[in-house]
Amino acid sequence: MNAKQKWILGAVALVLLLVIAGFGYQELQKEAERQAKSQTEEQVQTEEQTKEQAQTEEQTGTEKLSEETREKETASQEEEKESTEYTEAPDFTVWDQDGKQTSLKEILEGKPAVINFWTSKCPPCKEEMPDFEEVYQEMKDQVQFIMVDSVGCMGETEESGRAYVEEQGFTFPVYYDLEMDAVINYGIQVFPTTYILNGEGRLVTGGRGMISKDTLQELLEQVMEP
Repeated sequence: MNAKQKWILGAVALVLLLVIAGFGYQELQKEAERQAKSQTEEQVQTEEQTKEQAQTEEQTGTEKLSEETREKETASQEEEKESTEYTEAPDFTVWDQDGKQTSLKEILEGKPAVINFWTSKCPPCKEEMPDFEEVYQEMKDQVQFIMVDSVGCMGETEESGRAYVEEQGFTFPVYYDLEMDAVINYGIQVFPTTYILNGEGRLVTGGRGMISKDTLQELLEQVMEP
């Protein structure tokens, strides 16, 4: 093989080498592009997953916060309800005008009630009782009147109480506290004393001392259903 042939063969080999190198470069470039594209897709997917996770956590946090808020609101409503709960009126034993023993629970009829502690020896009691009689005549279908003669207080006796009621012609129901059970259970120290009960037999309001007709009507309005 002469020098010219060797040179030709060398040139051909060089061309082939360049072709192979060029082809290999293109393949490497494509591979690099594929890897870059794959990395981009993975990054995008990771970002989407992170975003979804953040949204899920945010939603979960919001739901948890909402649930806590509802629980607090419920607790607040229950506390408010408890704060407006009235005390059940203490029971007591008395005797009606026919001499029959009875109790407050037996007397109550499921509607608002007035309990008035009085004696015929008490001037303020005697001064307010005509007003109680008037309100009784006006509201006896809607309100119960329980006029408790506190026998044993201020020298009161059953006989003196009965005589006073008959003399004045009062028509409201009168009960005689012969054993001072009502007076003791309600801690009565001042005459007259009046309590107002709602339809559930719970103490709503009341006061010591004489009250007028207008005041009694205002007190009853607090327990009357709209």
